[in-house]
Parts: sequence; structure tokens; C-alpha cells
Amino acid sequence: MRKMLSLIACLILAGGAPLLAGWDEGVAAFKAKDYPKAAQEFQEVVKQSPDSYQGYYMLGLTLAQLNKHQDALSNLRKAYDLNPNDLTIKLALGQAYFKVRRYGDVAKLLATIDGASLAKNQQQAFYQMRAQAKLKSDDERGALKDLEALVRLKPNDAKLRYLYGTTALSVGDERTALAAVAKAVELAPDDEEIRRTYVNMLVRKGRVSRDKNAKKQAYSQAAEQAKALVAINPSYDNLMLKVSAELGAGLYQQAAATGEQALAKNKGDWLAHFYVGQALSSQQRYAESEPYLNQAKSLAKNPNDLKMVWRQLGFVYEKQKKYSESIEAYENAGDQTAAARVKENAETARYNQQVEEENRRIKEMEEEAKRLEEELKKLEGGGGF
Repeated sequence: MRKMLSLIACLILAGGAPLLAGWDEGVAAFKAKDYPKAAQEFQEVVKQSPDSYQGYYMLGLTLAQLNKHQDALSNLRKAYDLNPNDLTIKLALGQAYFKVRRYGDVAKLLATIDGASLAKNQQQAFYQMRAQAKLKSDDERGALKDLEALVRLKPNDAKLRYLYGTTALSVGDERTALAAVAKAVELAPDDEEIRRTYVNMLVRKGRVSRDKNAKKQAYSQAAEQAKALVAINPSYDNLMLKVSAELGAGLYQQAAATGEQALAKNKGDWLAHFYVGQALSSQQRYAESEPYLNQAKSLAKNPNDLKMVWRQLGFVYEKQKKYSESIEAYENAGDQTAAARVKENAETARYNQQVEEENRRIKEMEEEAKRLEEELKKLEGGGGF
């Protein structure tokens, strides 16, 4: 913003000076950064010539340098009213509105300016100010266009790429968002915030993708990026993000190991226990997963979280044919369909067990009858009668 102010001041100072007492003195003081003296001189100018837009303009710029932003705004507004088509006045007034947080007025005023018509040394500051004003007035779509122009001006600015990407995400343009944040990661590979956001975006893409290949690819990319994120900072939150990516990618062994790393940092979070239990059960290590899931159940407070844990426990018990425990777990999860399925499977299992027991009994009887028959033949062959 200060850079824009300097550019604006240079423009007016380079222009034709009005022939008014105090003008030259005010300009000299402004250039020397003696702003109190400059303000005094320009106040005399506007007293002499209340129709001098240059006087109000320079007084406004000077007051801005003294951090008297409301007074600066009032004078710049007078300059604008006297000469509404002057580009430099519009830019200065826009900055004055910004300083007093009238972001909607900034966006409205600067919307009348074609940024491409500005000199190259003005465009960057202009697009930055207008984009920020639009973001602060909840016009993300409008801001996105200005950020796109800024990216063209500063293609190697990682923070700018990141802002462009997150703004694109906020308006639902996920393709642009992913590409922009991926480039930001490339430009600033050690920036934890940027890489974490990229991992979260990839995990989200994996979660919402309907195509199995696209889902697997997104989660695999997320797992790879999460590995780099943990290398930057192995914090609990980063480890948990890595676990979620690995689970989505089907990397269950790695997920279990990462989950154990997370638990070493924080055993009080139900989700870490749940993730390890989920990773183990996905490897068909059902008995090993039970303690983790039961611990998650004891720690979870939110009803929806509890339902998720109960449902996973229902699955684990079902796979081990612990039917009564499975039914109870599914019912606690509110999954009556699964509970009914397990009840049916339990009845089928009981019936099959009865059939097996009956078949075993019949087989034993047949074997006993055959043994008796063999003994009888031996007796008959011996001629005992």
C-alpha cells in the first residue's frame, strides 16, 4: 500500500504545479519527508483556492503519511469530487478508503479502473489493493480475477500462488485451486502451511471423487505430500493428516505405524486410536484392532464419533463371528440394517452348526455300526456256535 502511495505522489509531483502561494514550499517539504510542514503549507493552498483539486490531493497524501487517515480521506474525497476522472486521485482515494476499512468503497471505486491500462510499475500495487478489498468485502470471485492478474505479474511468488489457490477453492474452482497450490509447494517446498493445505486439498479430492482410480490417485498423492510435510514438522496434527491420507490410499501398514507415532505424542485423542484400529482391521488383524477401537470408544464424546467407532467395532466383531457383540455394536451405532444382517447370519451359523453336529452324530453312529458289524463277522468266522 505504501508503495502505491509513493507512486501516486510521484505522478502528481511530476505534473504541472498550480501557481499558488505555499505550493512549492509544500512540495519541497513533502519530498523532504517533513510532513507536518507540508500539511501546513497545503492547508494554506486550499484556503486560498478551495477549487484546487491538486491542493486537496496533496494535503490528503500528506495527512496519510501522518497516519491521520480519516482526515486524509476527507481531503482526497474533495479532490475526487472536483476532478472525478483523474486516475491518480482515484488510486489515492481507494487507498484512503482501504486505510479506514471501507473495503466495499475501495472495490466500487477501483472497479472503474482498467488495471491493464496502468503503467507496469503501478499494476502490481493496484491489483493487490483491489483483490484485498474484494476479499474483505466477501467478493471472492471478483478477487480471483485480480489475483490471476497478479500471478501473471509475479509468477514465482509462492505466497501469492497460495492465496490464488485458496481463493479459487473458496469459490469451488478445485482444479485451479489444486494447480495453484501445487505450484506454490514447488516454489516453497519447506513452507509447512502451504504443504499442509495441499495435503488437505488432495485428501478432500480423494474423499469426494466417485471414480475409483481418481480417488486412489488423489489419496496416493496426499500420502506422498504428507510424508514430506511430516519431514518438515512431525507434529501430532501433521501425523494425523498423514494417517488419513495413508488410509485413503490403502497403505494400511504405513497408516498403523504412523498412527502409533501420533499416539506417542497424544494418547488422549479418540481419533488416533480409531485410525490405528481401522488400519489394523483393514489388514484383517481384527483381534489386534479391538483394544484400539475400545479405547477410542471410551474417549469419544461426540455422538456421531461414537457411532462411527461402534460401527467399526461391529464390523470387527462380525468378521470374528462374535455375533452377539457385533449386534450390540451395530445397534449402538444406529445401524439396524447391519444388526439385522448379523442376526440372520447368527441364525444361519447356529443352524449350520446344528446340521454339522447332526451330521457328525450320524457319522459317529455309522462308524459305530460298521465297527460292530466287523466284530460280528469276526465272531462268525471263528465258528463259536
